[in-house]
Amino acid sequence: MPETNLTPEGPVAPTPPAPRWRTKLMATLPYIATAVVAVLCSLLIQSVRWPLAAGVPVAATQEPTVAATVSPSPTPQPRATASPASELPADESILRLQVLDLEAADRRLWSAIYLLRAASQIDDSIVALQANDLDEVNRVMLNARRSLDRAYAFSAEQEKGPIDTFRLQISQARDDLRVRPEGLDRRLRQMRLLILSLVDEGGAS
Repeated sequence: MPETNLTPEGPVAPTPPAPRWRTKLMATLPYIATAVVAVLCSLLIQSVRWPLAAGVPVAATQEPTVAATVSPSPTPQPRATASPASELPADESILRLQVLDLEAADRRLWSAIYLLRAASQIDDSIVALQANDLDEVNRVMLNARRSLDRAYAFSAEQEKGPIDTFRLQISQARDDLRVRPEGLDRRLRQMRLLILSLVDEGGAS
């Protein structure tokens, strides 16, 4: 039986590059996932807070009914619900601590989202700087400064110092854009790496 040649004739066509929209989509997937987690965390906080706020008035309205049915005498009588009532503050304190923990986690998530957005915007400003589009560089760096402002508002106390430093560096970069643009891309890359490192440290803690 004659052997068949399985090698294709002619040069092999190069693999076409991935569409640009697919690259952009893959780059934004971590931000979308983090935002979904933050929204779910906010909903969980509301679901815990609602029974905590609604449970106390219910107990307060039931107490006169119990006292009235124990005895018609004006002499104060011991309530049958005294033992559960003594345990209620402990349960409330536990729920309040859980709500505070969830709120702190929610703030950390939103701070990380805005820090990641600022890092992405700084990356876009580097691309615009390489294209010598100074107006676009200035516009994108202004958006990065706004993202850092929002990250500062949600950040924990130990992160406010570094974020404030990033805000100052962005303002200095905008001032140097048309006066001393030399080395600006290197400064922006370094700032972007430091922002991403701060996000990693916040996630680890």
